[in-house]
Amino acid sequence: MYTKPLTHQPITVLEDNQDLSILRHLLVAAALNSRFCARLLAEPVSAAYDGFGGEAFPLSESTLNLLASIQVGTLPEFVQQLDAHLSNRLLAIAYVRANP
Repeated sequence: MYTKPLTHQPITVLEDNQDLSILRHLLVAAALNSRFCARLLAEPVSAAYDGFGGEAFPLSESTLNLLASIQVGTLPEFVQQLDAHLSNRLLAIAYVRANP
């Protein structure tokens, strides 16, 4: 007899939830400090690796790759592109979960 677990969650969903929380902290740091913001816009991966104010931003590799792909000049543009990419990723995960 085959039984399917009731609370199965793919690791990618948990990873995305953690990344969203970390990204919130990263964006707050960028909004509060113009130097960190400039670094995030110019070198997003190294800015995330190095952190800010003693806080680390341990993002998943897929999210770091996403950050590296964003090429904009202002924080609002950065947030807009990040939101668009993350929304697409979450929709793809929801589709996969709905169509096993």
